[in-house]
Amino acid sequence: MVYLFKKGRNLVGFEIVLRNVPGAMSYTFSLTKNYGLNGVYIEECGISEESGRFFIAVDFTDKDIDPEALLAEFRGAKDYIVNADISPSLGDIIFPLKFCAKDIGGMRAILLGSGNMRGIILGIKESLGEDGGNTFLYHLGYGVGGELYKMYAEPMKIKDIRKGILLLEALARGAGWADIIGYELTGNKMIIRFDRLWECEIQKGRADKPASNYVRGILTGFFKALSDRDLVIKESKCIAVGDPYCQFEMNIIT
Repeated sequence: MVYLFKKGRNLVGFEIVLRNVPGAMSYTFSLTKNYGLNGVYIEECGISEESGRFFIAVDFTDKDIDPEALLAEFRGAKDYIVNADISPSLGDIIFPLKFCAKDIGGMRAILLGSGNMRGIILGIKESLGEDGGNTFLYHLGYGVGGELYKMYAEPMKIKDIRKGILLLEALARGAGWADIIGYELTGNKMIIRFDRLWECEIQKGRADKPASNYVRGILTGFFKALSDRDLVIKESKCIAVGDPYCQFEMNIIT
């Protein structure tokens, strides 16, 4: 998360640079405890051998305490804290003072909220038509799936489908895409199930058939690169049409 919503609470954000020494984190939160305050959120925004930068939110709701007093405590703890500042806020939103680059698996990650993704998916279909948009999204995903294999699986020499599923599970959870809730392997066939797959979640109420084309393309490109064989993947269950989860069925054909 790059920003935080207060949601009716008196939350104050702090951006703190901690020395990379044992006890720095626990000491920081001991200071909030001394004031009877609860730290409700923490995010790492860059770390090195010497220090780490963290964005934290502290709940001042129903507390007659000046955030500047806690800030002074942070700044005075020189053994553990290099520097501290209060994060800016705009209305209900708190955000870090400095750019907080995201990292997944050692690589830069760009986070797009459901509003962005809904606009992309539905915008493509509006521009190209339903069938043309679905085809475009599938081939876009196919290329992404192949790149995911090259970037993450190939360096680890993953060729086993089960290990490939485990890797996809880690990537999907880390990026907030979905949760893999089960799979079955029988010969050249595979069934894999996703809970709350974003592509289908954002199309609830407008789809009359399974709605995943982009993610289906990713799965096809990924598992084709992993297995070095041609295969076909279809979505047989979909939350966009009322099913409890999204289910994909893979058949290796050559």
